[in-house]
Amino acid sequence: MKITDIKIFKAKEKGALLAYANVILDNQFIIRGISLLETEKNGRFIGMPSRRLRGNGRHYRDNCHPLTAEVREKLTKTIFDAYDEFIKSE
Repeated sequence: MKITDIKIFKAKEKGALLAYANVILDNQFIIRGISLLETEKNGRFIGMPSRRLRGNGRHYRDNCHPLTAEVREKLTKTIFDAYDEFIKSE
C-alpha cells in the first residue's frame, strides 16, 4: 500500500482538532475526513472517520482503520509530515 496523495484542510474551531486530511492510496482508494488531533495527554494522533452507533448516541465505530500498529504509525507520520508542510506554506 502506497500513500499517493494527501490533502490537508485546516479546522475552523480551536482546540484539540488541528485539521482534517483526505488520503489517497495507490491512486485508487480515498479516505476522507481523517481528523488530526493534538492533546497534552496523548500528543499528536489521527482519528479515523466514524459513525455514531444507535442507542444513546455516545458510541462511535470507525468506518475504516489500519489493521496493524505499523500501518497506523506510517499513516500518522505521513499525514503529520504533510500537515507540517501545509502549516509552513501558510
